[in-house]
Amino acid sequence: MSTPQTLPASSGAALLLKEDQTIKITNTHGGQVVDFWALNPSNPVEYLSMSHNHAIHRKLRFKVGDTLYSSISQPILSWVGDTSKGDHDTLISACNPLRYERMGVEGWHASCAENYQKAVKGLSTPSISQDVKDRFPITPPTPLNLFMNVKVNEEGGIVFCAPTSKDGDFVAFKALMDVVIVLSACPMDQRASEDWLPNPKEVCYAVMEG
Repeated sequence: MSTPQTLPASSGAALLLKEDQTIKITNTHGGQVVDFWALNPSNPVEYLSMSHNHAIHRKLRFKVGDTLYSSISQPILSWVGDTSKGDHDTLISACNPLRYERMGVEGWHASCAENYQKAVKGLSTPSISQDVKDRFPITPPTPLNLFMNVKVNEEGGIVFCAPTSKDGDFVAFKALMDVVIVLSACPMDQRASEDWLPNPKEVCYAVMEG
């Protein structure tokens, strides 16, 4: 296993995950949402797609043992580990500057959308050319929101609930092709519900062989 890397609170990172390698993402302090993307460097317009997985799996939540599919319905990742209660969201888009503005935040505020863009732009992997990086989606696709607890009520409404992840909970995904993984330790610090006032924290990640 590679040396665990710390992803500071409210920041993003991107890395190349080779086919058959596994990435482990640990919720160091519990309660932190991590926006998660996977992009195909061999076909930069292809990415891990929540809507395609909804259609293929016919469910809104995915779990260990599920194959996750891309925007052209190609297998891209295998979900191989999860020590949390399994509360992960597949519906909510990445937070962005306008969302914070509409929530009443004045001035600049870190966001998952900007973290995604900065991480992809700053990816320093020799095998991935600038041309490929320029062709990755500029607007982040809907992420897999790890450790985010969102419910759908009987009326079809979306309900934000406090995360259930605990200190040290982790998830793990095995690459079924070479992929660029993008992570954002979500900067959200505005009250999302009566029982959830997010407090951004660091997380960590590591790459494992096989």
